[in-house]
Amino acid sequence: MVTNLPAEAKAKWAEVVACKSIPEKIRLMREFISLVPKHKGTSNLLANVRRRIAILERELERKRAQKRGGYGGFSVPKEGAGQIVILGPTNVGKSSLLTSLTGAKAEISPVYFTTRRPIVGMLPYKDIQFQLVEAPALVEGASDGRMEGPQILGLARNSDGLILMVDLSGDPLRDFNMLRSELERAGIMIEKPEGEVEVIRRSGGAGVQMIGGGTLVDCTLDDVRRLLSNYRINSALVKIRGKVTLDMIEESLFSSLTFKPTILIANKLDAPGAPENLARLREAIDEDKIPLIPVSCNRRIGLEDIGHQIFRMLRIIRVYAKEPGEKKPSPKPLVIEEGSTVIEAAKKLHSKLYREFKYARIWGPSAKYPGQRVGSNHILMDGDIIEIRL
Repeated sequence: MVTNLPAEAKAKWAEVVACKSIPEKIRLMREFISLVPKHKGTSNLLANVRRRIAILERELERKRAQKRGGYGGFSVPKEGAGQIVILGPTNVGKSSLLTSLTGAKAEISPVYFTTRRPIVGMLPYKDIQFQLVEAPALVEGASDGRMEGPQILGLARNSDGLILMVDLSGDPLRDFNMLRSELERAGIMIEKPEGEVEVIRRSGGAGVQMIGGGTLVDCTLDDVRRLLSNYRINSALVKIRGKVTLDMIEESLFSSLTFKPTILIANKLDAPGAPENLARLREAIDEDKIPLIPVSCNRRIGLEDIGHQIFRMLRIIRVYAKEPGEKKPSPKPLVIEEGSTVIEAAKKLHSKLYREFKYARIWGPSAKYPGQRVGSNHILMDGDIIEIRL
């Protein structure tokens, strides 16, 4: 992709990454753009950098508004096993969905743009809870600053996953395309890419390390180290998932793209014309990538499966810790990523369990027999009971 950038452009980007001041970072980014050759191979890079400049400019304006005593944006501290933001155009039933699933006190009204601030509710699912956040209506042009769009999109970017809502009594495909377009313009993807990369710079001298369980395609860790050294990055964690190329790692240095797992909820299933609109929507959506759930919030149709769909969407599992000598595990599960190992669970439970780990015993789906003795790399499954020995 951009491996042929001139040395001065790479050096300038190193300055961008090291810079902490937003106005100065914007200035350096513009200087970087002036140093990048303009051709087809750099078009995506330049688009990503310009997108990041726009995000920083909006952040700068938000901070200035706060100092003036103006509108300060949205902030919702995360709770539960995952934070899910509900996005949709006005009057599609977001408040009805939140109230039906969580009992939260949201004002339900046919008046457009009733919801002006995020509203939070907790959705119980088995022995965990998901935090649902109803965002104000997202409109066309939100990514350019319309109708508190940057604040709403910032809420989406910080979430663990999204619910997009459309109205089957209107034009649900148009609404879905608008939502997807605004999210993409804000650097938020709702379809899982083949590979994901995050380069986390470190101040220490531990070198470049690879984590995340992904696979490098047509390159080696040494190639990654040489690439990052060109950008003066000599100490970093490179987190990869799926199949990742050297070009993708380089692109991640410039891109602000982030993937958010997404469910599409089509509301007002009981409305006239809804079956025909639902059929058109299904023809246009790849439900293997974005699950589609038709519902009627008014009649409480189709709501019972949403908790399970969120659990699957987030790709998480529940693991129950048991003290040696105790008969029963903790009733409160540890919620971790699907595919996590015993040592990763130990690290989340307590630093001592991680540092002094000797072996573990496992009961549950991943065990060949009850109480199986396993090592640190044993992969856990949902419902496992884990007893760690030091």
